Amino acid sequence: MKLGDDKMEKKDTLTQAFFWLFIGLLVCFGISYTTTLSSSIFNMVYGAFNGYGYLIYFIAEIVIALCLSLFINKLNPIVAKVLYIVYTALTGLGLTGIFIVYTASSICFVFLATAIIFGIFAFIGKTTKIDLTKWGIYLFVALLAIIVLEIINIFLANNTLDMVLCIVTILVFSGYIAYDVKFALEKSYLADSENKGIFCAFQLFLDFINIFLKLLRLFAKNND
Repeated sequence: MKLGDDKMEKKDTLTQAFFWLFIGLLVCFGISYTTTLSSSIFNMVYGAFNGYGYLIYFIAEIVIALCLSLFINKLNPIVAKVLYIVYTALTGLGLTGIFIVYTASSICFVFLATAIIFGIFAFIGKTTKIDLTKWGIYLFVALLAIIVLEIINIFLANNTLDMVLCIVTILVFSGYIAYDVKFALEKSYLADSENKGIFCAFQLFLDFINIFLKLLRLFAKNND
């Protein structure tokens, strides 16, 4: 492959990733907001499966995430896109409560703040000459530590620890944004796969949502 063709392929992958990220966020927040607006839809969604709807959706989310992460090379491109959209829709159902708990203005503010953070670290990932491949293991270990501490804090209910974990989580997923954008521009085991764009979009979607949720915890105002 010529150098010019290689650069074009990388650019196309990143463009696809950002396009599908935009679609995923649109689906996610669109479904979340629509479900909140209509009490009948809300009751139908969460009353499904004899009241176990939320649990079923959560399990389905995990299964789809594992499929996209572990079998992305083997998935038909259309199937990969459908699974991604379904995942973002399920995430939207899980976020329905935010429009009930928090004010619309604070949600908009946090969304804007998340978009700015995302843009800054995506730019860093796109332009930096630093090899970010080594970041992956450190970010993963930090994420595992956060998960363990969050589980422990369920029982401790320590507000200070919760705030610290929110800040650290934002930092970790900000690092993941730069890492994932750099991944989209580098040759990898997905270099010849049509699914690389959708896989990168899936990773960036997770980064965005996790930062958004932690910023909500820190700064959003509750509805009266």
